[in-house]
Amino acid sequence: MAEPFAEHGLAVLRDAGIDVDSQVGRSRAELTAALADADGLIVRSETRVDRELLAAGPKLTVVARAGVGVDAIDVDAATDAGIIVLNTPGANTIAATEQTFALMLALARRTPEAVQLLRQGVWDRKKLIGTELFGKTLGIVGLGRIGGNVAQRARAFGMTVIAHDPYITAARADAFDVTLVDLDTLLRRSDIVTLHVPLTPQTTGMIGAAQLALLQPHAYLINCARGGVIVERDLLEALDANVLAGAGIDVVAIEPPPPEGTGAALHSHPKVFSTPHLGGSTHEALARIATELAQDVARVLLGAPANAAVNAPVPDGPEAERVFPFLDVAYRLGRFYPQYARSERLPQFTLVLGGALADVPSEALVRAFLSGLLQATTDRRVSVVNAEAIARELGITVDARGDARESSYAASLKLIGGDVAIAGTSVGGSPRIVELDGYEIDATPVGAMLITRHQDVPGMIGRVGTILGDAGVNISTMQVSRNTVSGDAIMVLSTDRPAAEAEVAALRAIAGITSVRVLDV
Repeated sequence: MAEPFAEHGLAVLRDAGIDVDSQVGRSRAELTAALADADGLIVRSETRVDRELLAAGPKLTVVARAGVGVDAIDVDAATDAGIIVLNTPGANTIAATEQTFALMLALARRTPEAVQLLRQGVWDRKKLIGTELFGKTLGIVGLGRIGGNVAQRARAFGMTVIAHDPYITAARADAFDVTLVDLDTLLRRSDIVTLHVPLTPQTTGMIGAAQLALLQPHAYLINCARGGVIVERDLLEALDANVLAGAGIDVVAIEPPPPEGTGAALHSHPKVFSTPHLGGSTHEALARIATELAQDVARVLLGAPANAAVNAPVPDGPEAERVFPFLDVAYRLGRFYPQYARSERLPQFTLVLGGALADVPSEALVRAFLSGLLQATTDRRVSVVNAEAIARELGITVDARGDARESSYAASLKLIGGDVAIAGTSVGGSPRIVELDGYEIDATPVGAMLITRHQDVPGMIGRVGTILGDAGVNISTMQVSRNTVSGDAIMVLSTDRPAAEAEVAALRAIAGITSVRVLDV
């Protein structure tokens, strides 16, 4: 940990068996030295995670930002190194949404000014007449998580909502009952404009003198996104020239701003109501950020795919709810396959997205599958970030396709590789193998497993159990599936440790057993 992190998150990490080394308050040189043995790094907004710092951590698997913005992290350098960059895009959504309305209402009703005058003993109601949000047009720039939540709540105020976002579909806009327009139209028509975009090369300085000139004189501008999306000098000049009525800003380009900088000038401007980057600062949001980030860090360090990887994103919106549980299923299928199939060469794969997954984008699921497959077949540092690139290099291909036909499960993933077929689903967030080469089973593909093929004759289960029991191998679960036509059966056991070679040899010596496979998924 390079910066303070809530105790909720520390508890999650420790409960997962992860050692936490606090470097809070230490110098960059000390942090660099500490990274030599680190598997992960957690930062907030002040630590500059550049290529040099990443190079100091040869074992780094994950860099996690306790918050949303990753401006201070060289994501490209992390991707090149196969390091997953995590953030918590949804944890502070409600907090930032409510902060947006706090500033909006403060401007409309002149609340901060009224508080200050009363503290000075001045009672002047005529000077403080405000305006209502009801009936006004709200222009939202960026209709992502926060922008969408703002749109929903604006409707409750009786506002007309328009939005500009070149990266969303018309269906998402319709879901929020929002009209999509170009940026210039939004600025001309809106009584209040609120910004909810990340800071990227495309959005840096997107609101400058030309854009501000399109605003109506009574309009307000709200920024709870990133300071750099507004050209601060242009905003100061526009306020002085009465181009717009006022601004509510939670962020500036440099935080904290130098005393003589434009950020400080905005903070002291009489037409600006400012807060010191409090958008995500609620007790509830900080607890969610710590817990969700720590859970994701633990997932990555323990070998599972991440839920919120910046450099390997998953679908957003309603699709995310369907995809998230199956990232782990895909990953486990990847780890399971080479240990079960044991083919000399990896075949070309087909990944069938069944049921409710049939129409979701397959990229995240394919990446999760490949990261599991390659971790079990190569000695390279593999993650969802670089799995596709390594797979291309090795000539491994995955054909993903949807199949919406009815089955026994609402959603499923089926992997076909050579003459092996494995189907999995998710039950209560837990991955399950539900079909193995035509045999119906219900096994959790996590940890040590043992799989036998054998003749379906009495006493087979007892013989296997006796050998493992005598060797001190504890069986936690057991599944047996029979083929009454061929007279064969398959037995899938979860054990507290992988069976040793001597134990496997004893199992193979049992009359009627045709194969024994030991897996560590």
